[in-house]
Amino acid sequence: MKRVIAVLDLPPRRSLPNVRASYKAAAKRWGAQVLWITNPLHSCHPFWQKMFVCEHVQSLFGSSHVLQLDNDMVIRSDCPSPFDLVEPTDFAMVSGRQSPQRRVDRASWNQMAHEEWARRCDVLAAPAWTHPNGGLYLYGTDAFGLMFAEIISNLLPTGGKHDLGCDECLIVNQLWTYHRRAIRFLPVDYNVNLHQNDCWASNPVMQSYIYHFVARAKERLPEVRWQRTDPVELPYPWDKRSRAIVERWGNSSPDSFELENITHVETAANLLAAYPNLQVIVSGSKDRQMKSCDAIPNHDRCGQFAATHTSYLNLIRFQLRLGPNASRIVAN
Repeated sequence: MKRVIAVLDLPPRRSLPNVRASYKAAAKRWGAQVLWITNPLHSCHPFWQKMFVCEHVQSLFGSSHVLQLDNDMVIRSDCPSPFDLVEPTDFAMVSGRQSPQRRVDRASWNQMAHEEWARRCDVLAAPAWTHPNGGLYLYGTDAFGLMFAEIISNLLPTGGKHDLGCDECLIVNQLWTYHRRAIRFLPVDYNVNLHQNDCWASNPVMQSYIYHFVARAKERLPEVRWQRTDPVELPYPWDKRSRAIVERWGNSSPDSFELENITHVETAANLLAAYPNLQVIVSGSKDRQMKSCDAIPNHDRCGQFAATHTSYLNLIRFQLRLGPNASRIVAN
């Protein structure tokens, strides 16, 4: 089955040279072909045009495994192939919830948007937590061609509206109604929403596999460096602790590393960025039982956190700074 990376690259926002270079390099590593779609597939909003990509790829290449990407994303040069993670009979995407402020309860924007599009298209409303980040969809044309055709059939009855997270709601509602068991969520590393991670957008050194420059984050897109260097370029090069560790480990690292001080956020960020398979264990970040302190000794910083039962506050700050890489943190 042909592997195709399909990209809607329409005016007025064409892809930048670093985007194109990173896609081309990824396609070569993954045994795929990049299809740049530079002319409109239909006279409608780009959100609806995404629904025509499956049929377009099928007409050009026949049966294909399609990675459908937006044109404002960058793929790091060591990114593993998402094609190897799911079968063409699966529909894979990345969660749209990448910020703790992004609610997914029944009163959330997600739920309201899903329900409105469900009413317009006469399908079930998917739960709020299933709302995807619409920059990446991975599917097989044979398994989901009819699904996209069914979505397209709603274009005229809905008047081509493109509000309320149009393409994400159209796709996830259709999946939830007819292909629920085929839904797969890839790790967030494969579609990091930089609009929800401002501190990452300002750093030109990629700390995860695929960056998605949404909304105002697009201003940072020309600066990002997707090619990995040897030795690896650290996102926070001034951190002496992590530099010493990287020099000692070289290109291979242990499976895990224990970080003794929870305030060393930049050390953890550098190690996680340099070694994608590393797990960082954070000590002194949680209190497992209540303590009574009649006399307060001269504690170090970690000891102070434990004695005052406030280490969990630092853990939250720590995880927010790490973004998706926080999933590789184990707190003791």
